[in-house]
Amino acid sequence: MSTRSPEMQELQHEALQRQSHKRLDEVADMRAAVRAKSRGLSQRDIAEVLVTSQARVHRLLRAADRRIDVGERLPEELILEAFVNDIPRSALVAELKRYSYTFGENAPYPHEGRISGTWDQVVSAFMQDLLTEDEFSEIREAIGR
Repeated sequence: MSTRSPEMQELQHEALQRQSHKRLDEVADMRAAVRAKSRGLSQRDIAEVLVTSQARVHRLLRAADRRIDVGERLPEELILEAFVNDIPRSALVAELKRYSYTFGENAPYPHEGRISGTWDQVVSAFMQDLLTEDEFSEIREAIGR
């Protein structure tokens, strides 16, 4: 990013903010769908409440099943919220340093592949330029990675 002109850096920053807003909205919809389901609503009823389609509710609930803990704010959300809401970076880094991470592992037999951990969200944020190299290094050192 540093080799780009200031104008291109600004365009990238704006694009990252739009994508971050979109992802935060998706997570909020996921949580709302789970709450509605826990109250016994059908997918059609949930779709009506959330002003969306039944197919999207199905996707939201399926995605929620794959999340580690829908009730807990995950590193991805902390990072996106800080980026979107201009939360001081020092506060974000401090919170990420205190987080109790899980780490990726191989899927158990008979499945193949890798099961992501919460640390993977921090790595992904760094790769997407949502964390600086210094921030990432500070967090990584604090958790002993």
